[in-house]
Amino acid sequence: MDRGLRNARPRYRKMGPDDWVERLIVGMLFAVSAMGVYVLTGALMPALAIGVLVAAVALGVVAIL
Repeated sequence: MDRGLRNARPRYRKMGPDDWVERLIVGMLFAVSAMGVYVLTGALMPALAIGVLVAAVALGVVAIL
């Protein structure tokens, strides 16, 4: 195995307990998107589904950063 690959930083990382800013960003994105869809459509379940989808994408972006 190449030495450079062994000491390289992992590509993805899990959020730890001290990553409160990342958790705040993901939570705010979930809340704003879910509330926006609920206000526009008046339907609760699709609003929650869109909010969860946005939160999952945000978690993926935070894991890459």
